[in-house]
Amino acid sequence: MLKLTEKECVEKIAAGEHFHAEVEESFRVKIEKYTFYVCTAIHDGHNLREQLRDNCLLNDSERLYEEDPYTGALIEDMPITLTGLDSRYEYDLNRGEETCVYETAWGKDVWKRPLTGEQKTESLEKHRRFYRVAVVLAKKLQAIHGSCLFYDMHSYNFIRREEPDTPAFNIGTEQLDKKRWGDVINHWNESLNKIEMPDMAMRSALDEVFYGRGNQATVMKPFAENVLVLPTELKKTFMDELSGELHQSFFEELKEQFCRELLENSLYFARQEGLPDDV
Repeated sequence: MLKLTEKECVEKIAAGEHFHAEVEESFRVKIEKYTFYVCTAIHDGHNLREQLRDNCLLNDSERLYEEDPYTGALIEDMPITLTGLDSRYEYDLNRGEETCVYETAWGKDVWKRPLTGEQKTESLEKHRRFYRVAVVLAKKLQAIHGSCLFYDMHSYNFIRREEPDTPAFNIGTEQLDKKRWGDVINHWNESLNKIEMPDMAMRSALDEVFYGRGNQATVMKPFAENVLVLPTELKKTFMDELSGELHQSFFEELKEQFCRELLENSLYFARQEGLPDDV
């Protein structure tokens, strides 16, 4: 895997190069083919840089509980992926710049001592760097295809929730142009509803637990006419949400079915947008 600066990464995208790289130790970019769809796992990461790790009040398990482990593995076979490496406790890519560096999160203080201005600035620059690259990629795919699709993948804890029957998949549509993209959104929901797992009730829902208020859809709003972001939450049935242990066989079966339905939805998007099926 390559180690690239942001500038080098952007240059490779501009040139249409295929590559798999870690960008300034913050996130990974993989481009095997310049398809019209991208898969992102922005909360897959667990890293904290050393000066922050020593100052963090939360242990690894506490941080992992609110992160989205294995979402990167879920999408790793797709042709274009963006995967976060840093913990959302350093900077949350699902929040805007004003709120992405936490002092408290989910009812807990994060730091032993308040972060310095310099520390906050470094984390904020990592946040900006990810989205600068994401926007460059979106513009490149728009230039090639006319429109493109981002699957914004997350996972959520369910054991402590009060709702008795939370969905296995939740698609957040609050920020989406439903007039423009309604057919694709509904097809994604119908596709996920086809997934069946042994001894597990599986269903997909729109805006039942989460509403798609995250930052990736916000950042792409200026391009909303031609860029669709699908914020999609997976219930953490594929792992022990308290220990972080993966249910390996369950996950592999879920991944196979999920990727199949994702590809089917991407082809539906292509047909709706008049793109060639072999893109």
